[in-house]
Formats: sequence, C-alpha cells, structure tokens
Amino acid sequence: MAKVPPKTPTEVRAKLDDKTMEALDFLFDMETCKKDQTRFTHRVSAFLSASESVLMMIDKHAKRYARDHGRGRRFVPWYEAKVNAFSDKEWVYLRAARNDTIHIEQTSLAHLLRLRATLTGRGYLTACLTITATNHETGTVTVSESETPPAPPPEPDETKEEKDLWAFKPIENVEQGGNFAGVINPPMDDVVSVCKRHLDKLIELVEECERELSTY
Repeated sequence: MAKVPPKTPTEVRAKLDDKTMEALDFLFDMETCKKDQTRFTHRVSAFLSASESVLMMIDKHAKRYARDHGRGRRFVPWYEAKVNAFSDKEWVYLRAARNDTIHIEQTSLAHLLRLRATLTGRGYLTACLTITATNHETGTVTVSESETPPAPPPEPDETKEEKDLWAFKPIENVEQGGNFAGVINPPMDDVVSVCKRHLDKLIELVEECERELSTY
C-alpha cells in the first residue's frame, strides 16, 4: 500500500487555521449564550476540544513534515520547548479540563477580584501619616497627623457589573490507574477571558511553527 505523502507547510497551516477558527466560533458562541448554563457548558467543552485539536494537528502533520525532510532533530525539540514555555497554570488547567467533565459555576466580578487578591496574597495597608517639623529659630516642634487613614480601593459595585459571568471549579486529577493525584486549581478569571487568552497562545504557537518550518 502506497504511503500517504506528508502535508506541505501550506497545507499544515491551513489545517491549523481551520481548527483555530473552529475554536474562535465556539468562543463567540460562549459570549452569546452566557444566560443558558447548558448551552454555555457545551460551548466551553467544544472550545477545549477544538483547541486540543490544534496541538494534535501539529503533532500529526508538522512533526511528520519536519522528520520527512530531515528537519525533525531541530523542529521537534524546538516545538517541545515552546509548548513547555506556554505551559502556565491556565494552560495546564484547560488541557486537563478537556479530558474531564467541565466544572463551571456562576460568579460575579467582585467575587473573582476577591479570590484573585486572596490567592496572590495581596492586601491593603492603612496607616496614619505623622509629620514632625522643627522651627530652628524658636525651637518650636510641630507634630501633625492625617485625620483619617487612606481607604482601600472600593469594592466593585455588584449592582452595575455584568452578571453573566462563569468561573471554572477545581478539577480532581486522577491518574490512569485510578489513583488520586491531587487537585488542579482553576484560573483566577472568568471562563470567557481565560479561553480568549488560551486561543491567543494557540494562534501565536501556530504562527511560530510555520516560521520555524520555513526557515530551514
């Protein structure tokens, strides 16, 4: 049986673009159906599947093209290093969520901001400001203090903020043998914002892969 010829860089890029556009379509749908939890959850799941397909296409077609043209020893290590560089907490969580039931919950902007501040250890320090001044001619010492300590930034007004926000929930990480391997904490932002950033990274990765394949 004849071997199927590898895709050209142009054909590989076309396949990757098709999957990123598919993910973009699901991301747009997520924006329009936030009020319907079932539809929203289905769009999140579809977005994650399309996003994972981008990486699968690189593994299947871009790596094969590089190997078949004597470029595998350079391209494959470059690609693995690039993916590892992208693997922050959000990236790891979303790839794990692809293989698990999507766990989301309705939330508010104020809740997300408080959660972010708690998990990053941020706080507000308040103190009275004391100023001491000495008149060297009369020897008089003047001490003054601020009447009130500086106030922390106000909490977001939940009566005015967007209500149709969703947040990811923690995922239990279970190994192939069924052993519990810990909990993967969710990103500290709303679902749509997290997915937008993830898609931006995938698009950047696709563009860099095409440049890398074309430079040698």
